[in-house]
Amino acid sequence: MSQKLKKIMVENVIIIEPNNTVKKAAELMNLHEISSLIVVNSGNPVGILTERDMLKRVINEAREPEETKVVEVMSKPVIMATPNMRAGDAAKLMLKRNIKKLPVIEKRRLVGLVSLTDLLRSEGVIEFLNKHSLDGTTSRIKKVVDLYFDSLQRHRRRCPLIMKDGFSMGCQDNKCMWWVGDECAVTKLSRQLFAAS
Repeated sequence: MSQKLKKIMVENVIIIEPNNTVKKAAELMNLHEISSLIVVNSGNPVGILTERDMLKRVINEAREPEETKVVEVMSKPVIMATPNMRAGDAAKLMLKRNIKKLPVIEKRRLVGLVSLTDLLRSEGVIEFLNKHSLDGTTSRIKKVVDLYFDSLQRHRRRCPLIMKDGFSMGCQDNKCMWWVGDECAVTKLSRQLFAAS
């Protein structure tokens, strides 16, 4: 059985209010080196603003970032989860809705954020992916899944370092030179880098 989101989620979520400008949002994303912000009104999530939203609805439409409000370009309604939701169920919801970020709320208040990447690295989600079809999922979501799982054998993690005949091999676990203690050094470093961002 997969873990609950409260064990996986990031609790220090960077937020923005709907009436702030897109320029302010871009500054926050740049400062914290993140690709999205949860839009919150009086503590309640009302939307999400991603780099993709800014490209499609600001840059592509030649709008002025200094004058455009976040509420005008954010994605809404925001799809949310609860701290007690299981990682497998959250992954299923994200694949179904074609989203990569899932705010976690409790009593209508934002308490955390989980990404599809966080879920793919968590215990129990491998079993979920073995039973779930990716038909109907967008190519950008499939790319995230394929980064962590072998496209032919989804029950094996894909190794980002070891290549054979031009193809990425599945994780070799403790047989690999990068295996330290009970985990992959690359996976551990990646997790620490994501946690710091």
